[in-house]
Amino acid sequence: MNVKLFMSAALAAVPSLSAAPASAVETLKEVGALACVNDKWDEKEIEKGHKLVDYAGRCVRIPDDPAEARDTADCAGKYEYLPDETWQGSGTCTWNIKGGDKQYEVWEENSQLKDYPYKWTGGTGKFQGAKGSGTYTYENLTDTLAAGRYKGTMELP
Repeated sequence: MNVKLFMSAALAAVPSLSAAPASAVETLKEVGALACVNDKWDEKEIEKGHKLVDYAGRCVRIPDDPAEARDTADCAGKYEYLPDETWQGSGTCTWNIKGGDKQYEVWEENSQLKDYPYKWTGGTGKFQGAKGSGTYTYENLTDTLAAGRYKGTMELP
C-alpha cells in the first residue's frame, strides 16, 4: 500500500472513531479529615537503629461536605526505620462504604515528604474499576491515635 492510499484510509477512519459514543466517567472530588487508630505496631529491631514494623489499623474518613457519608477503613502496611533516622512505609486500605461497596487504596509514606500519596486501585459495586489519586497528611497524637487530612479525586467508569 502506498503512503497516499494509507493516509486516505487512516483519515477516512477518523470520523468513524470520533462518532463512537464516549463512555461517561464520573469524577469525585475528595476533601476531608481522617481519624485513625493503630491496632498493631509490631516493631522488630534487626540491628542497632534499623527497625522493621508490621502495622494494622482502622480509620474514619470525615468529608468536609456534611452531605457526604463517613466511611471506615481497615489498613495494613510495613515500615522501615533506618539508623540515619529516615523512614519509609507503604500499605493498603480497604474502605467500607455504607451500603456494602468497598474501595481499595494503596499508600506510601516517608520521612522526606510532607504530604503522602495514595492511589485508588478499584473496588466493588459502584467502585469496580475506580482510579484516582491524592495526598494526605498524618499526625500521631498518641501511641495509638492519629489525625490528618486528605485531598484527591476518584474516577468511576
